[in-house]
Amino acid sequence: MNQILESKMNVKGQRNPKIVAICGSPRKGLTKKALDQMRDLYPDINLKILMLKDLSLKPCLGCYSCVLKGEDRCPLKDDRKIILQDMIDADGVIFASPVFVNTITAMMKNFFERLGYLAHRPVFFEKYAMVMSVCGGFGTEPANKYMQDIAQSFGFNVVNSLELKYSSRSEKEHNYNLQFIKKAMVDLLNGINTQIKTKPTITQVVMFNLFKYISSVKKDYFSADYEYYKSKSGFFDERKINFFYNWIAKQQIKKFKKDFVQNR
Repeated sequence: MNQILESKMNVKGQRNPKIVAICGSPRKGLTKKALDQMRDLYPDINLKILMLKDLSLKPCLGCYSCVLKGEDRCPLKDDRKIILQDMIDADGVIFASPVFVNTITAMMKNFFERLGYLAHRPVFFEKYAMVMSVCGGFGTEPANKYMQDIAQSFGFNVVNSLELKYSSRSEKEHNYNLQFIKKAMVDLLNGINTQIKTKPTITQVVMFNLFKYISSVKKDYFSADYEYYKSKSGFFDERKINFFYNWIAKQQIKKFKKDFVQNR
């Protein structure tokens, strides 16, 4: 317990990184308050909080233009590029959402949808992230799993999954949650400072092989994916891949080929 309470002393290195938090709350409630606490704990860190409610981010049309032809083909003109640029400029990203009906908010879901092409063509392999969900009782686990899966598909090294529950709003509960807020920030800062990448997941390995194969046989249709994958082999970056993961990926490709020939 004392180790967590003194966690500010356990950050490796001395960098003061730039972090951007994407908050999917429709109001300035407990999720925003938790992000403010992070900023107060580390005043020397440049922590920028983006409230999606204050930005223009139109609902995704599902037209698939960003996936097929490139993200610049999106017909919607709003603040997406501004948000994306803040993520690119940052050393770390916090994805934060309150829990609405056992998952993230519609606002946060739309944010991920608008960046959905990154699941096909991930670029954030040098960036570190944490996911955070806030609830009054239940739902943080599925909400965080969804955000973590998406963040990893975008390339992020996800180093912490922070679940905060506020039921009584008591001082005891506040101090209890504060422990985990501190621990999550330490994990994020240590990831940024040490630059130690997380191990590729089996899902990432399968998706790499699947998207590379599909874009190779449908070059004209998936032209953006083809340009992204044509010079890549093995994985998205230089990390070594577990032999078993590669074997699983090959089996999935065989299954996909069979389905495509028989049913598509």
